Amino acid sequence: MTNQIAWVSTLFKALPEVFLSSQLAPLIRWNVQERAQVTADFWSKSSEQLSFNLTPASLQTDQNKSSIGLEAVSATEAAFKPVYIPAKEILTLNWMSPASEQVVIPVERNYLDLLAQLRLLALRKTEVPDAIQSLTDIIGGEIKEEEGRYYLADMSGRQTAISMVAEGLRKFGTLQKLLSNGSLTKQTTLFWDEPEANLNPALLRKLAAILAALARQGFQIILATHSMSLLKEFHILSRQKTDKPLPIRYFGLNAEDGQPTTVVARDDFKFLPDVVALEAELEQADDLEEIFAREDRQFHADSN
Repeated sequence: MTNQIAWVSTLFKALPEVFLSSQLAPLIRWNVQERAQVTADFWSKSSEQLSFNLTPASLQTDQNKSSIGLEAVSATEAAFKPVYIPAKEILTLNWMSPASEQVVIPVERNYLDLLAQLRLLALRKTEVPDAIQSLTDIIGGEIKEEEGRYYLADMSGRQTAISMVAEGLRKFGTLQKLLSNGSLTKQTTLFWDEPEANLNPALLRKLAAILAALARQGFQIILATHSMSLLKEFHILSRQKTDKPLPIRYFGLNAEDGQPTTVVARDDFKFLPDVVALEAELEQADDLEEIFAREDRQFHADSN
């Protein structure tokens, strides 16, 4: 019972900090009478589970209130040490760490947690030296910190302020730092929101290859993406003949008006019933083909 009370208290405080909401109520969809249920199962040396619900207040009373309840909870240690990388790059925001100790910064708690993980010193021996070397080759050096500022140190020792490095490459640098200092391991879970942001197609393919290599070595990686190109690249990588198959699973979300959000899981993204990125790409392709055909007809008409 003491453990359950502790988790309710922790979640009650943590969830608004993560979503920058002063209350729990905005975390629940309006006009839905059912409670929001969240269940997470973790497999490690012992079976671990956290299951909780967010219950909206009655629509006839106060919609600004909600309650949180625990369905089940068990001892959790390493299972609850995730790494979250937001869509926005983080290395130029290192100033927020010392500032947050003095003042209240209106930023999601996830950013401060990630900055704390990035500050750890590099390990002499890491789990995935090949992946770290691939990241080093891509960004042209190693991400280092000095007096609270990050910079890129190339092979010759030249230092470049991180603000002068392309934003897409900073994402590779963030991953390099997390793997080098042991924040991201096979015992943790990487959550990455829109890794495709600010990456050109060539870098996107390189990032997908690195993430696939990590997954094949036992890393658990959960991505949220709107990129059809990234989905296609993972599909290509999953069909490569290698010693280890790529363990991959696709999830699609669908929410009708007044209905709870449903989650559909498939082993192949093309079998997901609702892929917004695919629908948008097909619609764009049709529009572009129509424009090309019209311009072609106009060209031949003007030539005659």
